[in-house]
This record gives sequence, C-alpha cells and structure tokens, in this order.
Amino acid sequence: MFTLPTQDVVGKSLFELYPAEVAAEFLHNVQTVIRNRRMITTIEPIPLPDGTIGDSLVYKFPMLDGSGQQVVGGIAIDITDRKRAEAALQDYADRQTLLNQLASQIRNSLNLDTVIETTIQAVRDLLEIDYCGFCWVVPDAPVRHWQIVQEAKGEHAPSLLGEYPLTLIGEAIAQQLTQQQIVCVDDAAQCGDPTFKALLAESGVQSVLLVPLRTHSQRIGCIIGDHFQQVRPWTEREQELLQSVATQLAIAIDQAELYAQSRTQSEELQQALQELQRTQAQMVQSEKMSSLGQLVAGIAHEINNPVNFIHGNLAHARTYVQDLLSLTDLYQQEHPTPTPAIARHAEAIDLEFLREDLPKLLASMRVGTERIHEIVRSLRIFSRLDEAESKPVDIHDGIDSTLMILHNRLKPRSGREEIQVIKEYGTLPPIECYAGQLNQVFMNILSNAIDALEERDQQRPIEVQKQQPSTIWIKTQTWPDDQVSIHIIDNGNGIPPAIKQRIFDPFFTTKAVGKGTGMGMSISYQIVAEKHGGKLECFSEPGQGTEFVIHIPIYQAIADLS
Repeated sequence: MFTLPTQDVVGKSLFELYPAEVAAEFLHNVQTVIRNRRMITTIEPIPLPDGTIGDSLVYKFPMLDGSGQQVVGGIAIDITDRKRAEAALQDYADRQTLLNQLASQIRNSLNLDTVIETTIQAVRDLLEIDYCGFCWVVPDAPVRHWQIVQEAKGEHAPSLLGEYPLTLIGEAIAQQLTQQQIVCVDDAAQCGDPTFKALLAESGVQSVLLVPLRTHSQRIGCIIGDHFQQVRPWTEREQELLQSVATQLAIAIDQAELYAQSRTQSEELQQALQELQRTQAQMVQSEKMSSLGQLVAGIAHEINNPVNFIHGNLAHARTYVQDLLSLTDLYQQEHPTPTPAIARHAEAIDLEFLREDLPKLLASMRVGTERIHEIVRSLRIFSRLDEAESKPVDIHDGIDSTLMILHNRLKPRSGREEIQVIKEYGTLPPIECYAGQLNQVFMNILSNAIDALEERDQQRPIEVQKQQPSTIWIKTQTWPDDQVSIHIIDNGNGIPPAIKQRIFDPFFTTKAVGKGTGMGMSISYQIVAEKHGGKLECFSEPGQGTEFVIHIPIYQAIADLS
C-alpha cells in the first residue's frame, strides 16, 4: 500500500514513518484500542507516494503476539479516490446551492445592494477566502476608474471600499476586464503584469481572481476574490462557479434597473393620477358635476317619452281587445256551428288560448311600463346633482332611488345569496339639502357596504349564507335639536382599527388597483360636513359589521355654510 520495502517499515516507530500530525493520530487510535480492549473503525490520513495525504478506512483491534504480549493489529483500505469523489460531489452540491440561493434572491428581491451583498458573502463562505468584493469598472469616464461598492471580508483582511484610478491595475488588466476575460493570479509574486503585480504587493494580496460581467445597459461589473494569508491556487471548478455567479448577478442587475425605470414611470403616473383626482374632488366641491345630473336626467327624459306613449295606448288597446273578444262571443252564440273554413282557422290560431292569454299579456305590459316609470322617477331623483341651491326634499326618496340604481347588485348571483335590505324609516320632515350630493353620499356608503358583503360571502358556503344572510339596515330618525340622522349598517366583517382611522383620508383605499380611487368617502365627508354643516361617523369592530351615521340639520339656515 505504501510502496515501501518491508525492511524499511518493520521496526520503525510511527514518527519515523509518518509526518508528526499523522503519527500522533495513529498513536492516539492505538492507545484507544489498548485501553478499551475493543476494535475500532476509523478513517486515518495516509501519506501517498506522490507526497500528498490520502484517506484510509482502518480497522484496529487488540490481539496477542506469539509470546503472549498484547499488541494491536489492523487492516487498512485505501479510500482516497472515494473520499475525493465525495468531496467533488459536495463541492458541486455547494456550487448548486449557491447558484440556487442567488437565483432565489433575484426572484425575491429587486434591491440591487441586497442581491450583491448576499452574493459576495455566499461566495466568500463557500470558497473560504479572506476577501470577496464587487466593483464597477468605468473605462470611458473622464476619469477612468473602478469603484468597490460591496465587500465581505475576514477579521484580518483590510477594507478596500472606495474609488481607484484604472491606471493602478494597468492597461492590460483593464482591457481583459472590459473584454469579459477572467483574471486569475494564483501567486502574486509570479504575476506577469508589472503594474498589477505592484498593486498586489502594495495591498498584501497573495492570490486574486477577477470575474467580470456586463449588464444589458453595458455597465461593467466585477466579482473580486482575494487571499491575503498565503498563496491560494484557483481551481477550474472555482472559476466556473464564479463565472456562473457573475451571469446570475448580471441578470439581477438588469432586473433591478428595469424595476427602477418602471417605478419612476409608475410614480410619475401616480402623481398625474393624484392631480386628476384632486381636480375631480375640487369639481365636486365647486358644484361642477352638474353635467352628470344633466346626463342622467336627459336619459330619463328620453326613456320616459316612449314609455308614456306605450302606457297611454295600453288602456285603448285593452278596450279594443275587449270589444273584439265580446264580438267573437256574440258570433259564437249566433252561429254555434261555424263553417269548415272558419273552424280550421280557429284551430290553427288556437282561438281559445288567445281569448284567455291576450288580457294577461296586456296586464303584464302594463306592469312593465309601471316598473319603467319607477326607474325613471328614481333616475330623476338621483340626478339632482345639477341643482345649485338647497331645497326641502324627502330624504327617503333619495335613499330609495339609490337602492333602485343598486338593485342589480343586491340580487343573488352564482355562489352568492341575495343581499337583504331592511328599511326602518322614521317620520321625517322635508330636509333642506343639496339632494343630488346627498344621493352621492348614499351611493358611496351603500356601494362600499355591498362590496364588503360580497367579499365576505366569497369565503362563506351557500348554506351559511342562507342561515346568516348578508343584510343592510337603513334607519332614519329625528332629534330634538332639529337634526336628522341616517344610519346605514351592514353585518359584514367590519373594519380593522388601522384602516378605520384613515377611512375619510383622500386617496386612501383598500381596494385593488382599478377598483377604487380612494375619493368616495373623502368626498362624502366633505359633502356632509362642509356642504351641509353635518357630521359623518363610522363605527366598526372586526367581525361585528360596520355602521355609518349621517347627521344633518333639518334647516340649512341654522348651519354656518359660509
């Protein structure tokens, strides 16, 4: 095994055959066998013919020699190749782990500093080197330089952060980096470039590995590996590893730059959107939304004209039909046996069914036109946005018109039961107010309540929805101080305290992008508090539902609206 003649081994002590540290380990194992009088199995280092140290699997056991003296026998199996293969596999696994960690970091973070810091720390730990850093190489600036921006170092390694002129590393090394060529120096004393050699000597670097990268924006970066304590050869696998890391890092930098650009554009768009929203809010407060009221009123008018025509003619049509039916009755009485041709035609058109169904058809048409009249009336009430002056109105009409417009959202849908509305109206006098703007407040609060109930019902089975139906209560009452209050209550999930305290802030919303501007409740608060001298309050506890209370004076003359 040791390729030594027997005569060169027999009679020699361990310290004559092996290096001191190997001999000491052998001796310790021999003493353990003698002391415990049991066999041991262990792995021991062995010197190989080429001067390197290998591994052997050793079985050592107590035994007696020919004279009865206790000695230690042993069997050794050379497992150097196996251990080296295991080390290579572990090295490969460590490389893959590092690359996977880096890829995960790229996916989970768009912060460039975090990605670089994590990368160089992982490289230093894996390669067990004194220093690992990252620098930007700037060869085309007025002052050509490189700048080390991140580093991970051992306790005794110096900090190299900072900006340095490119002339310090020499033109040849700078050209290698700009051409994306790895710079590998195993022994600084043997470096062939005199300028770079002088820099390494001044810095105390014994071995260095520079792995460049280029981003999509043509920026040149470089991963730096330094060893200060002694010469450290860089294996081919280590160079391949850092090349893979550099590739991943370039991807991370590209993503971070794209993210920064998109974030800048997003901030500009957000600023523009906020300006538009502020303009909208100002239009509401300065009563410049009258066009909406005019539009709704115009639609209601256009619908109402043809419906009135149909509804008015239905009465005449009903009279005409009754006259025709009475004529057919009289004809059947006078001529109970019709001619064959009349009999065939009566059968073809199912005369008896027509006589029975035609009055029902006219009645259903009348119900339909009356329903359209109700919708038109609600639209007209809701369209009071363009009224510049306050006037006494029936608040209940405004609430009912809002519910009419929201009727379709209250109806049952796939996976959701009907949202019930319970009205508990008190006896209210006509209220002096800007009716269209108050209708807007009702619309905002009721729409939010429906949103909350719909969101909650998405998480509830139909059976639970039937047992505990989603409900909105609307209560109104008067108070002795010439005030009225409107309470809009839902039995949804409620509002967390952190959100409730910001609910009237401009532009604050918890809805997804595109589903809310964050202006609805802010505008509602301004309409109630500033326009009507009233008060809008929110009461809510998580899991207990939400209640909005609107307090407004009955007579606007008592409110200071200046």
